[in-house]
Amino acid sequence: MIKPQNIHFLKIILVLLFTNTSLYAQEETTLEELPFDAVIQSTNRGKRVKFYGNTRLNFNQAYFSNWISGGESAMTVLFGLEYNLDYSYRNGLVWDNKIILSLGTTFISGNKFFKKADDRFEINSLVGKQINEYWSYSSVLNFKTQLLPGYRFYSEQGVDKRNKVSQILSPAYVQLSLGLYYKKADNFWLNLSPLSARVLLVSGSFTNDLLPGKTYFGVDANKNAKFFLGAAVSGFYKTQIMKNIFWENKLSIYLNYLEKPQNIDFDWDTNIRFKVNDKISGNFIMHLLYDDDLVGKLQLRELLGLGINIDL
Repeated sequence: MIKPQNIHFLKIILVLLFTNTSLYAQEETTLEELPFDAVIQSTNRGKRVKFYGNTRLNFNQAYFSNWISGGESAMTVLFGLEYNLDYSYRNGLVWDNKIILSLGTTFISGNKFFKKADDRFEINSLVGKQINEYWSYSSVLNFKTQLLPGYRFYSEQGVDKRNKVSQILSPAYVQLSLGLYYKKADNFWLNLSPLSARVLLVSGSFTNDLLPGKTYFGVDANKNAKFFLGAAVSGFYKTQIMKNIFWENKLSIYLNYLEKPQNIDFDWDTNIRFKVNDKISGNFIMHLLYDDDLVGKLQLRELLGLGINIDL
């Protein structure tokens, strides 16, 4: 069960999101300042397409040789990309798509195996019909999984060993949500879905040999999937906090109507990016995740890196 302080934390985030919505709605804009998916006029038969995104490659390295105070040499490589393809038509049709890929590995001197530093693959697709300039009816499809196998590492009689505990499509989430979508600009949007169906998929190779009473990411023995029906809230906010420093936030919240509705699952990914120049940049990522079916504890991922950054 999610702790009361976590619920209070989520309430604060929701208040901030709705506050931003109100502030945006009060601003006066000209036609040129409106986002492409709110502009009715177009020179391409009413169609507008926009493609933009970011690719990054970061390195972290530490080296020790005869260092009297001790230390272990280590190297971490992180690769990530995030691209958007957005389409609109003058009849009010909106279609926004996003793909996210993040992979990373760490090698520590003396260890037999490379270890993951990051592994994430996600696709989001939203189809909407505009009600007015900023609000649309929406249907959202979300898919997320990992790409590389996940292992539990341990040592036996001084020998490093590992057991595979996850892999691509195990687990995998597929979620379809219906609701309302607010978007005024690329740096802020909010989607409210009172009806959201979610399916958790896993491989039978992990559930066929489960002990009695045990589950694999919440999926029962000899099963390959678990179904959820609930409500979902998702949002994105990006701002410039000072020169060459940008702060991005992605938030999703899920409430399951069918099982343990008092538990609220949430996924908050915050990223502070700072540019040294057009090609060199750094970023700080903090990812908070709570899912009662996966772990039942607050999960935390934090990454800090400096490397090559390419914007489109």
